[in-house]
Amino acid sequence: MPVHRSDHAVRLPAGSPRLQRALAEYLVLADDEGAYTSNADHFSDDWRPERDVLHVERAAEDSQERRAQRDELSGVCMDSQSPLQLLTYIAVSHGHAAHLAVREFAVATAVAWMADVIDGHQERGERGWAAIRIADGHGDDELHPSKAAARAAQQDPEGHTYVLISPLHPWTPRMCEEHLELAAARRSGRLAHEVGVCD
Repeated sequence: MPVHRSDHAVRLPAGSPRLQRALAEYLVLADDEGAYTSNADHFSDDWRPERDVLHVERAAEDSQERRAQRDELSGVCMDSQSPLQLLTYIAVSHGHAAHLAVREFAVATAVAWMADVIDGHQERGERGWAAIRIADGHGDDELHPSKAAARAAQQDPEGHTYVLISPLHPWTPRMCEEHLELAAARRSGRLAHEVGVCD
């Protein structure tokens, strides 16, 4: 059963050794199967797949005890009727580890949707501006002649980011992830100025 270490560890202020000592390894059992089950909710614009965090426990400091923990949780994964995953995060609490697991899944899903939207337009040789919803990476299935036109066509223009689609401008999954993270940071006010040329 794959064990994953998140890159989304908490960023602590410099010079806070007490907080830094609180960081620990947490083991998370997660179920993604329910995120993709087929039902009418999938046809709703508000529906988003979500990871179900079933169990979180702090990894033991003793190496033998930690190995026993992993073996037990891996056995739970193998015995489960659902395809459970055993994930590992560096976090400050059980709740923080669960949050990282949910956030990581949401980011990965949004990146996959955004890449799929862009690939669909590029495979058809289309050019123009696509509106991508920041929250989940979905597009509006339209290409617009300008960024302003793409923005004007959205009911929630601030909830979208706008990308230029062109055969001369390929997008990789990593580029999609960085673009969505930057757009989310701008929207939340963490960035006060514009960066980049395609947003």
